[in-house]
Order: sequence, then structure tokens, then C-alpha cells
Amino acid sequence: SDALHIQLEAMKLAFADLHSHVSDPAFMQIQPQSLLDPDYLKQRAKQINMKQAGFPQTGVPLPGGTVYLCCGDQGGMMVSFIQSNFAGFGSGVVVPETGISLQNRGACFVLDKNHPNCVDGGKRPLHTIIPAMIYQDNRPRSAFGVMGGHMQAQGHLQMVLRFTFWKQNPQTALDAPRWMINRPDDIWIEAGIDPTTLDDLKDRGHQITIHPIGPNFGGGQCVWKLEDGYLAASEPRKDGQAVGF
Repeated sequence: SDALHIQLEAMKLAFADLHSHVSDPAFMQIQPQSLLDPDYLKQRAKQINMKQAGFPQTGVPLPGGTVYLCCGDQGGMMVSFIQSNFAGFGSGVVVPETGISLQNRGACFVLDKNHPNCVDGGKRPLHTIIPAMIYQDNRPRSAFGVMGGHMQAQGHLQMVLRFTFWKQNPQTALDAPRWMINRPDDIWIEAGIDPTTLDDLKDRGHQITIHPIGPNFGGGQCVWKLEDGYLAASEPRKDGQAVGF
């Protein structure tokens, strides 16, 4: 329960900053790297109360329809790729003679003129397309991703923690039950977490609903480089497969 509590609270803090500050970098009111400043991260981390679920506000760092696939070749080169039209068939605009439907991620803009992510000409919106890679000794070790709207960042966090802290192989990490912050006061957790852990989280103030394992918690794939090849893993929650040739 300590591990889940820390993850939930850290993700709430990250979302609070995300929704207040992140937009097209050319229009952000702060420098993007300031959100990763070690002193700022320590300041935010101190707000986590191990005994109580929080409802964090945004911090003020100092200035300073989706598919996912990944692959690796015999030379160690990897690709981590997400394609998404966003809602439905995207914008409804198809590039002539190609059949390619353009996305409608512009729907992720906001209309508040004082917000850095306010819609404007020549501006890119906040979005959730974040294919990921892990490097070790300056060489790619893994290509992975968990698609699914705002579940992407949450799924990536859970996958990386399982890879690094609990030393789980990619398929075990993909199979494991997940959590998702729907709202700070509405935490979704997949069936399979120990009931005593859930009781502990509820005692700390987390408002939890249990949901069946399924695509609401994202869809992931992963390839992991081994000395003599690759380990590939595919998401059990939706269509996908791991293939070697």
C-alpha cells in the first residue's frame, strides 16, 4: 500500500502541474525544464503525506484512437511508435490519394485566454502521445509504450517502476493490475490488488472504485534487448501480439 500510495500521490502532483503549465513549448509561461528541476521536484515530493490522500494544487516552478507498436533489429536499433487519430475518425480530413485521416488533437486546447494551452494559430496543443524508450550505457535497452489517453503517463510510470524497482520482466509488468487517477477524488484500481492493501489506501483517504481488468487501463507493448536477442511482450487487455522472426 505504501508503494501504491506514493505512486498515486506523485501522479496527482504531476497532473496538477501538467494541466496548468504544459502547452506548445513556444507558448509556455515557464521553461519546460523547470518542471524537472531537482529542487522543485523535492519541494513537490515533500507535499506527499504518507498517512493521507491529498488533493494537490498546481505548483509554481521557478523559471530557469490510438495504436502503439515497438520493434528491434539484430543490430540493436529500436523503434517506439504511437499513431492516434484521437476522437473517432480524427479531423474528418483525409489527405487526397493517400487514405490518411488527419488527427484532431486540437481538441486538447483550452479556451481560457490566460492559460498557456489556449488555442491559437500556429500553436501545438497539449497531447498524450508519448512513445518511450529506456537507455542503458547510452544504448537502447527497451522500447515500450502504454497507449490510452491520460492513462499513458500513468501506465508508463507503473511499467518503469516494475522494470526497475521490482525487476519484473516485461510480460509480468504488462499483466500486473494497474491503477488510474480518473480524478483526484476518483481512483480506479483493477481487480487483483490485495484487499488489505486497498483497505489501507482507503484509510489514507483515497476514494477507490474497483474495475475489471480491461482496456480502460491502457494498452501496452514492449521489446527488451537481451544478449542473444529480444524479449517481446504484449498487452493482455486488448488486441496485440509479440512476434519474432
